[in-house]
Amino acid sequence: MNKNILNTTYGKKQNLIILIILSVFLFYGVTTIFTLSRSFADDKVRMIEGLIEDVTPNSIKVRGVYYDITGVPPLNTSDKIAARNDIKVGKKAKIFFKNSRITSIIIYEYIVE
Repeated sequence: MNKNILNTTYGKKQNLIILIILSVFLFYGVTTIFTLSRSFADDKVRMIEGLIEDVTPNSIKVRGVYYDITGVPPLNTSDKIAARNDIKVGKKAKIFFKNSRITSIIIYEYIVE
């Protein structure tokens, strides 16, 4: 009879340990999936395209919004660095973002649309 009581006590402890281990794995699994899905969403590249409406020493205005272009060299359509004085009102610009930061700017020559 005592042997039976020991087996049920051991079984309860074993079940509790298994439950704790499964809970820990489940917790880490859910947090990993959440973290990965969030990082993949942040890594989306987006692009704004439009005519340059205004130019200041550190920013350009495209589609009614000023974008700070400090530290981002503008490129021409040949992927060569364009001079700052090539950024003029009326030219077309494409501004690429990754994680809400500007990664590159392409400046086109005057285009009739």
